[in-house]
Amino acid sequence: MRSIVSMRTVSSRHPSLITPTPSVSSGAQTPGFDIDGILFDVDETLFDRRRAQRLVLAQMQQRLPTLLSHVSSEELSRAWTASDKATEDHVFHAGDLRAARDTRSRILLEELGRPADAESTGAITDAYLDLYAVVEAPIEGARHVVERCGEAFCIGVLSNAYPDVQYRKLETLGLHDAFACILLSEEFGARKPDPSIFLEGCRQLQVEPARCLYVGDSYRNDEVGAAAAGMPCCWFNAISDPVTGSAKATIEIDRLSDLLLWLGLAAE
Repeated sequence: MRSIVSMRTVSSRHPSLITPTPSVSSGAQTPGFDIDGILFDVDETLFDRRRAQRLVLAQMQQRLPTLLSHVSSEELSRAWTASDKATEDHVFHAGDLRAARDTRSRILLEELGRPADAESTGAITDAYLDLYAVVEAPIEGARHVVERCGEAFCIGVLSNAYPDVQYRKLETLGLHDAFACILLSEEFGARKPDPSIFLEGCRQLQVEPARCLYVGDSYRNDEVGAAAAGMPCCWFNAISDPVTGSAKATIEIDRLSDLLLWLGLAAE
C-alpha cells in the first residue's frame, strides 16, 4: 500500500508543481489517498492509436491501390475518422464483429465516393485488421511505466476494445503478461463509462474501488466512469482536452511518465 498526495486537476504543464513527492508551493493540498492497485486504459494511454492509424492507413493505400491510391492521406484519414465515429456504438452492439467492421469499411468507402460492394468492404476490413494489431506504436515510456507500477502495485487493464485485436496489441507492446487481469468491454458486456465494468476490474484485481487508481485518456469514458465507480483517477490528457462535465480527475498529467512521479516510483 502506498499513500499518495493528491492535487486535483493540476497537470505537468506546470512542471514546478511536479516533484517525486508532489506538493503545491502555496501549501494548499487535498488529503492524501492510499492505493493498492492500478487499472490502465490501452488506446491513447499505453498504445498511440492515432499514430498507429496513420501508419496503418498509409500501408493500406499500398496494399489496396485500386481502392485507395487515388485519395490523399489527409482525405483518407478524414474518411476513416468519420467511419470510426459513425460505427462506434454499432460495433459494440453488433453480435457479429465481422459484420460491424464491414459496416465501418462500407462507410469509409462511401465517404471517399468509392463503390462499397461486399468485396471492397471485405478487403478494407481484412487489410485493417491484419495491419493494425501488429503495428508498433507505444506511448512514450509505456513499458517502463507499466513495469515500475507492477513492481509496487497489483495492476490490470480495463479497455473498451475487441479481444481479437487488443490481445495481439498488448503482445506487440510486450505487456500482455504484465497484468494480473485484462478486462475488455466486448467480453464483459458493458462499455466505459458504465461503472459496472470499473467495479468488475476492481473485483478481478481484488482491490476496493476507493483504493484502485484508474489511468486513462478519455474524460467521458475514463474520468466520468471512474468517478461513478468511486475510484480515484489519473487523467492522461496529452492533447489538452477541456473538461466537459462535473467529474474531476484526482491527478492530471500530459506525459505518462509523470505518473511515476505521483506514485513515488521515479528513478532517484
